[in-house]
Amino acid sequence: MKKLLRGLVAFAIALSVAGAGITSLSAEEGKHMDKPEFKEVKLTEEQVEELRTLHENLINQRKGIINKYVEFGVLSEADATKMKEHLDMFLEKMEKDGFIPKWDKHHHKNQKAPKENE
Repeated sequence: MKKLLRGLVAFAIALSVAGAGITSLSAEEGKHMDKPEFKEVKLTEEQVEELRTLHENLINQRKGIINKYVEFGVLSEADATKMKEHLDMFLEKMEKDGFIPKWDKHHHKNQKAPKENE
Protein backbone atom coordinates (compact mmCIF):
# COMPACT_ATOMS: atom_id res chain seq x y z
CA MET A 1 0.00 0.00 0.00
CA LYS A 2 2.86 2.36 0.86
CA LYS A 3 4.51 1.68 -2.51
CA LEU A 4 1.28 2.52 -4.31
CA LEU A 5 0.88 5.73 -2.33
CA ARG A 6 4.50 6.76 -2.98
CA GLY A 7 4.05 6.03 -6.67
CA LEU A 8 0.90 8.15 -6.86
CA VAL A 9 2.57 11.02 -5.00
CA ALA A 10 5.59 10.85 -7.31
CA PHE A 11 3.30 10.79 -10.35
CA ALA A 12 1.33 13.79 -9.05
CA ILE A 13 4.52 15.77 -8.45
CA ALA A 14 5.87 14.91 -11.91
CA LEU A 15 2.57 15.87 -13.49
CA SER A 16 2.43 19.22 -11.70
CA VAL A 17 6.03 20.05 -12.68
CA ALA A 18 5.33 19.15 -16.31
CA GLY A 19 2.13 21.21 -16.28
CA ALA A 20 3.97 24.23 -14.89
CA GLY A 21 6.57 23.93 -17.65
CA ILE A 22 3.91 23.77 -20.36
CA THR A 23 2.11 26.78 -18.90
CA SER A 24 5.26 28.88 -18.87
CA LEU A 25 6.06 27.88 -22.45
CA SER A 26 2.65 28.91 -23.73
CA ALA A 27 2.92 32.22 -21.86
CA GLU A 28 6.28 32.89 -23.51
CA GLU A 29 4.91 32.12 -26.97
CA GLY A 30 2.58 35.11 -26.76
CA LYS A 31 5.56 37.43 -26.39
CA HIS A 32 7.03 36.38 -29.74
CA MET A 33 3.89 36.90 -31.78
CA ASP A 34 4.76 40.41 -32.97
CA LYS A 35 4.06 40.92 -36.65
CA PRO A 36 7.00 41.90 -38.83
CA GLU A 37 6.91 45.40 -40.24
CA PHE A 38 7.34 45.60 -43.99
CA LYS A 39 8.55 48.85 -45.47
CA GLU A 40 6.80 50.41 -48.43
CA VAL A 41 9.25 49.91 -51.26
CA LYS A 42 9.05 49.60 -55.02
CA LEU A 43 10.83 46.50 -56.25
CA THR A 44 12.70 46.54 -59.54
CA GLU A 45 11.56 44.26 -62.36
CA GLU A 46 14.59 42.03 -61.72
CA GLN A 47 13.65 41.69 -58.04
CA VAL A 48 10.01 40.95 -58.91
CA GLU A 49 11.08 38.33 -61.45
CA GLU A 50 13.41 36.69 -58.93
CA LEU A 51 10.65 36.56 -56.31
CA ARG A 52 8.18 35.25 -58.91
CA THR A 53 10.55 32.41 -59.76
CA LEU A 54 11.08 31.54 -56.10
CA HIS A 55 7.34 31.59 -55.35
CA GLU A 56 6.53 29.51 -58.44
CA ASN A 57 9.15 26.94 -57.41
CA LEU A 58 7.73 26.85 -53.89
CA ILE A 59 4.15 26.42 -55.16
CA ASN A 60 5.24 23.66 -57.54
CA GLN A 61 7.05 21.83 -54.74
CA ARG A 62 4.01 22.06 -52.49
CA LYS A 63 1.79 20.77 -55.31
CA GLY A 64 4.21 17.87 -55.74
CA ILE A 65 3.89 17.06 -52.05
CA ILE A 66 0.10 17.21 -52.33
CA ASN A 67 0.25 14.82 -55.30
CA LYS A 68 2.33 12.40 -53.24
CA TYR A 69 -0.26 12.51 -50.45
CA VAL A 70 -2.92 11.60 -53.02
CA GLU A 71 -0.71 8.82 -54.36
CA PHE A 72 -0.19 7.43 -50.85
CA GLY A 73 -3.92 7.63 -50.07
CA VAL A 74 -3.60 10.33 -47.40
CA LEU A 75 -5.66 12.91 -49.33
CA SER A 76 -8.60 12.53 -51.65
CA GLU A 77 -8.38 13.92 -55.17
CA ALA A 78 -11.07 16.51 -54.34
CA ASP A 79 -9.19 17.78 -51.28
CA ALA A 80 -5.96 17.91 -53.25
CA THR A 81 -7.64 19.95 -55.98
CA LYS A 82 -8.92 22.46 -53.40
CA MET A 83 -5.47 22.76 -51.87
CA LYS A 84 -3.84 23.33 -55.26
CA GLU A 85 -6.46 25.96 -56.15
CA HIS A 86 -5.71 27.73 -52.87
CA LEU A 87 -2.00 27.73 -53.73
CA ASP A 88 -2.79 29.20 -57.16
CA MET A 89 -4.90 31.93 -55.56
CA PHE A 90 -2.04 32.72 -53.19
CA LEU A 91 0.37 33.10 -56.11
CA GLU A 92 -2.08 35.36 -57.96
CA LYS A 93 -2.46 37.53 -54.85
CA MET A 94 1.29 37.79 -54.43
CA GLU A 95 1.65 38.80 -58.07
CA LYS A 96 -1.09 41.42 -57.65
CA ASP A 97 0.69 42.80 -54.56
CA GLY A 98 4.04 42.96 -56.37
CA PHE A 99 5.42 40.06 -54.31
CA ILE A 100 5.42 42.17 -51.15
CA PRO A 101 3.59 40.45 -48.27
CA LYS A 102 0.52 42.28 -47.01
CA TRP A 103 0.20 40.74 -43.56
CA ASP A 104 -1.35 43.78 -41.91
CA LYS A 105 -4.81 42.94 -43.27
CA HIS A 106 -5.34 39.86 -41.08
CA HIS A 107 -7.56 40.43 -38.09
CA HIS A 108 -7.69 37.72 -35.49
CA LYS A 109 -11.14 37.50 -33.95
CA ASN A 110 -10.05 35.53 -30.91
CA GLN A 111 -6.96 37.59 -30.14
CA LYS A 112 -7.23 39.32 -26.78
CA ALA A 113 -6.30 42.96 -26.40
CA PRO A 114 -2.96 43.49 -24.62
CA LYS A 115 -3.14 44.34 -20.95
CA GLU A 116 -2.31 47.88 -19.97
CA ASN A 117 0.48 46.92 -17.56
CA GLU A 118 2.42 44.84 -20.10
